[in-house]
Amino acid sequence: MTSPAVVSVPGSSRSGLGGVPGPLWAAIYVGVAAATLPSVLPVMVGVMSEQLDFGLARAGYVASMNMAGIALGSVVGALLARRWTWATVIVSGVSVMVLANALTMAVSSFASVAAMRFISGLGEGLVAGICYAAMGRSGQAARALAFYVAGQGLVGAAGMGFMAMVIQHAGWQSLFVLVSILALPAFWLARIIGSLEDRAVPATANPRGGSMTWLGWAAVFVLLAQFVGMSSIWAFLERLGHAKGIDALHLSLALSASAIANMTGSLLVGVFARHLRGLQGIALAFTLFAASLGITFLWNDWRVYLAAGVIFMLSWSVYFPFQFGLLADVDRDGALAAIMPAVTGAGFTVGPALGGIFMDTGGVGAILAWGFGCVSLSTLGCVWLMRMARGAA
Repeated sequence: MTSPAVVSVPGSSRSGLGGVPGPLWAAIYVGVAAATLPSVLPVMVGVMSEQLDFGLARAGYVASMNMAGIALGSVVGALLARRWTWATVIVSGVSVMVLANALTMAVSSFASVAAMRFISGLGEGLVAGICYAAMGRSGQAARALAFYVAGQGLVGAAGMGFMAMVIQHAGWQSLFVLVSILALPAFWLARIIGSLEDRAVPATANPRGGSMTWLGWAAVFVLLAQFVGMSSIWAFLERLGHAKGIDALHLSLALSASAIANMTGSLLVGVFARHLRGLQGIALAFTLFAASLGITFLWNDWRVYLAAGVIFMLSWSVYFPFQFGLLADVDRDGALAAIMPAVTGAGFTVGPALGGIFMDTGGVGAILAWGFGCVSLSTLGCVWLMRMARGAA
């Protein structure tokens, strides 16, 4: 992956832990804090369904409203960033998020709670979008995103155990208190993250005189295709195990191992991404992905199924950072990076819906073929984009 030329701001090049600048670590932390509720979504659904007596269906609607707010908020944040500073957008987003969390604790009807979760999602999306933009313009996009995904996994793993225990003793309101506390440092870190706004400006331009925005949109489509294909399979990973005759205990073990693999793989990418070129990273991800589908299709043993799930999630943990790095290379001003929550949200919306159709009508072979086709298209798109970006540089 070619690195974009950058314009440095004095004082912004200080390296922090692992060679990652302090402002970038700030963006990673704030991005993870803004995504705390999505990371512990099962806990929130449990609160809504049991302690607020909404039932499973309406609890699901509340969760969907929160996620829809995040997607919309990221788009709004990208638009606001054209007029406001990043620090202002972050402070505004955190303020909306914390206020909506406080109001959630003060209301109890389904309509009111759903509205508050949508508004909170808007704030979360504002913050998350700017943090994606900061990671994209940092000059270390792949590493930054890998650490961000690993942070999400860590919060999810720890939060779903710790928060559930706290809620049991302190009441359901404690969930939103804890989420707000995690977000409070963003008020101070916003100014630090804002230093990245002018730190790394991609200087790549089309030699014919136009910007490379069309390449950026192509990179967005490549990411979307990958998320559609992989989420199609991920959503039905448990059903695939059932179709292979694997018992519930080993299914649970395999799913837990795959979640750990995603977090571990993201950490490894964060540490070693600078030693791989973009094409090497994409090739490694596709090799792992194809291997996971192959062994899933050919063998029925639970040990093989567990290995396939682990390899599948490892491939995803490699794909996303390197594809985001590619987007950062061709995204002229970081505006497209800011809408990543909307893009990934769209992938998670479309993928499972289509995956269900293929699983229902064609079984294991059909859904694996569909996922393989989407990810293959995405991979070919990455190779083409790298060639185009290199030629236009």
